[in-house]
Amino acid sequence: MFADKRILVTGASKDIGRGIALDLARRGASVVGTYHTGADDAEELRALGVGEMVHLNHLDREESAATLGRLAATGPFHGLVNNAGVIEFTPWASSLDSWDSVLDVNLRGPLATAIALSPTMPPGSSIINISSTAGSVGSFDSLAYAASKAALTNLTKSLANVLGPSGIRVNAVSPCHIDGDAPAESAGLTPLGRNGFPDDIASVVAFLLTDGARFVTGTEITVDGGYTAADALAKRAYEAGPGS
Repeated sequence: MFADKRILVTGASKDIGRGIALDLARRGASVVGTYHTGADDAEELRALGVGEMVHLNHLDREESAATLGRLAATGPFHGLVNNAGVIEFTPWASSLDSWDSVLDVNLRGPLATAIALSPTMPPGSSIINISSTAGSVGSFDSLAYAASKAALTNLTKSLANVLGPSGIRVNAVSPCHIDGDAPAESAGLTPLGRNGFPDDIASVVAFLLTDGARFVTGTEITVDGGYTAADALAKRAYEAGPGS
């Protein structure tokens, strides 16, 4: 399915990014992954079939630009998955403390990567931004993260507009709690009765990268087991506290 396709996955060393990178490699893609922390995880991914792992730090704009420039020079890329992201849990009144760093990684990073790599991408290529349901329902304790994901979903639509004439599709995938970052009690808050796993996200990303999604662009696909629909339950559980 992905033979002769070269795909960049940012934030590939852990969690959702790791699942996406491994899934695409199993499907035959030539995967280039990036990581900021987790050098040991990156080495393990190489051993598991991800062809190349590159250090990328969106918080250092000069270093990031140089790294993206080097990657672009090795093109073409047929797919880009902007997964790298950070979250800071703080009281809402302290949100400004991490505001710039969170938006630099979660919002500026995907835009910078798209700007750098899109000139290498032939018609029929696809960009997927990993957003979050927090972008639509908000947050109690990670305001910068929620705001960045709302903006990323809107940026997705704008990029779909400007890159569409070049034959490049741009979509967003918005998960909720996934595997390691999911409290056990949240499983009962989805109509499907379980938390999500990285493979649940990876399969949707893979579809958006294929020609089967050739007329899908500028949209957000929510992958949350119905969690957003059950948000009133989530709010009650949050207010009641852990273990309620």
